This record gives sequence, C-alpha cells and structure tokens, in this order.
Amino acid sequence: MMISFNVGNSQKFNLRAVCLIVKEDRILFQRFNNSDYWFLPGGRVEMMEETQETIERELHEEYGWKIKSKRLVWIVENFFRLDNKDFHELGFYYLIQIDDGIEVTETEFNCLEGISVSRWIHISELDQYPIVPEFIRQGIDIGQLQQTREVRHIMNRG
Repeated sequence: MMISFNVGNSQKFNLRAVCLIVKEDRILFQRFNNSDYWFLPGGRVEMMEETQETIERELHEEYGWKIKSKRLVWIVENFFRLDNKDFHELGFYYLIQIDDGIEVTETEFNCLEGISVSRWIHISELDQYPIVPEFIRQGIDIGQLQQTREVRHIMNRG
C-alpha cells in the first residue's frame, strides 16, 4: 500500500522517493503521457518500505535498471496544486549512479510501464522545460552535490 492519502476532499499527502540520475551533463526526467510537465523519476513509498528500497523498486519497474550507488542529497517539502487538490508531498531525493552501459539518448523514450516517457535533459537547458518542482529548473550544481555529504532541506511552494 502506497503512502498517499486524501485529507478531506481537496487535499492529499504523498511520501515520495526520487532519483537524481546524472550522466554526461544530463539529468533523466519523466513526464506522464497526458502531461507536459517533466519530473525526476521515482515514486510513492510503500508502507514499511525504506525510501532507498523505493528507488530501487521504481527504477527496476520503470526501466529495468539496477543502482550502483545512491546517496540522500535533499529532503523536500513540496506544496503544490494539481487536479483541484492541494498536495503536501514529502520527498527524499537520492543522487543515483546507474550502470555505465546505459546510454544517454537525444530523444524521448518510453518507460517499461507504458504510462510515461523519459528524456535526458542537458543541465544547461533545464530552464527551457516545464520542470516540477520549480526549484529544479533553477539549476543543479552537480559538482557540489557530488563533493559534499550534506543533506539539504528544501521547502518548495509551487
């Protein structure tokens, strides 16, 4: 059972684990087939599942990939409105390293589940895409993330 529940008729809470996958100065993003908005891969945490297990499960379900290494870099409190509901989402964002054999492509490609497409977006072009949450569009300092062991707490109201 996913940790996601309605609070009354107009609010929802989600607990989400998120993958920040960087290869060749590009970051992997997804969007649902019926949406224009790009987001980082991941998914809702299941009851009694550690967030690290969630990202492993989600990457395997969506891509068939295995994780070489992972490190928590951000804890994000994300507040947004979608489909006439106010969301309060708590996200655990992991910097992920995947197998070297996975290619960075120039075009969109389908995920295994068939509900979304993915794209490797160049870090310098993030501001050209409708990316959510908004703070990601403002740029990611990959060098800083790779060198520090600090976990940042981010509040995002979008």
